[in-house]
Amino acid sequence: MTVMHNLIQQTFVTYLPPKKKVTPSGWTSFNAPCCHNFGESQDTRGRGGVRIQGDGSIQFHCFNCGYKANWIPGRNLNYKMKKLMSFMGFSTEAIRKMGLEALRYMDQTIEYKREYKPIHFTEKPLPKAAKPIMHWVNEKNLETPVINGLAKAIEFINMRSLEIDDYPFYYSTNNENQMNDRLLIPFYHKHKIVGYTARWLGEKNYKIAKYFTDVPPGYVFNCDQQNYNRQFVLVMEGPLDAIALDGVAILGSEPNKRQQEMVNNLQRKVIVVPDKDEAGNKMIDRAIDYGWSVAYPQWESGIEDVGDAVIKYGKLLTIKSIIHTVVDTKIKIELQRKRWYNKI
Repeated sequence: MTVMHNLIQQTFVTYLPPKKKVTPSGWTSFNAPCCHNFGESQDTRGRGGVRIQGDGSIQFHCFNCGYKANWIPGRNLNYKMKKLMSFMGFSTEAIRKMGLEALRYMDQTIEYKREYKPIHFTEKPLPKAAKPIMHWVNEKNLETPVINGLAKAIEFINMRSLEIDDYPFYYSTNNENQMNDRLLIPFYHKHKIVGYTARWLGEKNYKIAKYFTDVPPGYVFNCDQQNYNRQFVLVMEGPLDAIALDGVAILGSEPNKRQQEMVNNLQRKVIVVPDKDEAGNKMIDRAIDYGWSVAYPQWESGIEDVGDAVIKYGKLLTIKSIIHTVVDTKIKIELQRKRWYNKI
């Protein structure tokens, strides 16, 4: 029998239903309390599973609707764990007390060691002659080629319904890799530059890469900016979309485990906003694997991603359209995916 290491574990166990059984692998199975809250049928087959770990943690997984939640000593009670507690019958006051207990436990476990290594990225320089756009704007006696290149960069930013002070955009006069015809977007981690992407500003040219990128493996763009009091984080593919909605970008379509860890460490509900293409389809697969939610905003025909939506509707209406179409369970995510890609 697993020893209870803290009050949160002890209290959680008292809310488990009388009808349950323990599997040889250490899971306690019972009728999951979450399914009907997401529009699914009430579980009657014992598809809910909880694991009380020896390190003091709690892990829950519903093998019917796919809902997941966990708590580890040394962390806050996250959104999904609080929702699970409410499904199990915890009162609002009881959940509040458990949240305070988690904070108290954090103070007592300063020396608590996590199983994974702290996330670290090596600081890197930007391309030669790169300076913040705001710096260039305020500089006097610029040469004509610099003025023209800078004007293209600012025009591109404005075309995306962004402003030059929405992010520390850079511009370089160096012509290596056509940098003087690109918009530089630095990648920050703990306020240090660890990479960048450079977006081509010229006419479409199949001989020139649209993006020239130097990114460390496992990096998630814009995590440094997630210090506001939102209860959710929007996850997108590209950095410009992330800037537009104050979200994060995985810089691709298939986030790896390290990226999952970075996003989950934000300790809030994760909402994936996929592009309406095959890459977005792959991103949905990962969202299901990681227990993240997915949004399927009902945008007009021809609007394929967040960038298009922000240009058409503006930031606030785009966020509203996303939040109103979030689905959380595997079954609903799969069903809405078929509608999203017009396959039913």
